[in-house]
Amino acid sequence: MSDKTNSVDRLISIIEKIGQAKSPLPASDIIFDTGIPKPSCHRLLQQLEEANYIQPDERGHFYPGSQMLSIALDVKWTNQHKLQRQAILHGLANRLEETCGLALANDDPAPHMVYYDRIQTNWPLQIVIPVGFPTPLWASASGKLFLSTLTPPQLRRVLSKIELTQCAKNTITDKQSLKKELSQIQRRGYSVDNEEFIDGMVAISLPIYDHDGNFMAALFCHCPKSRKDVADLESFLPILRSAQRNLETVYQDMKQQFG
Repeated sequence: MSDKTNSVDRLISIIEKIGQAKSPLPASDIIFDTGIPKPSCHRLLQQLEEANYIQPDERGHFYPGSQMLSIALDVKWTNQHKLQRQAILHGLANRLEETCGLALANDDPAPHMVYYDRIQTNWPLQIVIPVGFPTPLWASASGKLFLSTLTPPQLRRVLSKIELTQCAKNTITDKQSLKKELSQIQRRGYSVDNEEFIDGMVAISLPIYDHDGNFMAALFCHCPKSRKDVADLESFLPILRSAQRNLETVYQDMKQQFG
């Protein structure tokens, strides 16, 4: 029992160290700061990487993985914060009269976005994508938005793990073209999907950052193109940016409350 407790304590120590770091940490720093023996620390790092709690950059330095970020968001965006978040999404969906929600990045079994929260509209014609459904990084508004927030080494690593397959008639399947698109997204601060994921569907997505400027989630709105096109969704940017700021305030207030 003491061995198991010791292993759990070591795992928690590593997770805390990586989670609190301002930049990716090399294994040598983790070993020094935690005092965990080198062989044991490397074994625990490998286990955490395999479970997507951490992930290495191109230099082999570790930063929080999708599972750690997802759990952090699940734990902290609860109770009154969950109610505030859903109230914002309900208000946004009512004003846009389209489906709105949040998407998170996930790396299991391959890099993708996953719908975390969604407020569905009441139109007879609607596109239903269930919460938890994986969506492609290169062919969705939220996925391209997430890719645009990565550093060049992180982006190269992610793109090396995915194949840009054709999902719909306008899917970007060339990596150089995708990188140009990501540069545009960085400049304008939002991403669009013009029938790239599903034929007949358009979408727009804006980032949700924490107070340190770390990407936490993607705020999205999608709808059938027969009802609204990309230009129509872009006309809602002032409303979307207001919701974006409100969601970031909820998260920042939560951070101050929980530390």
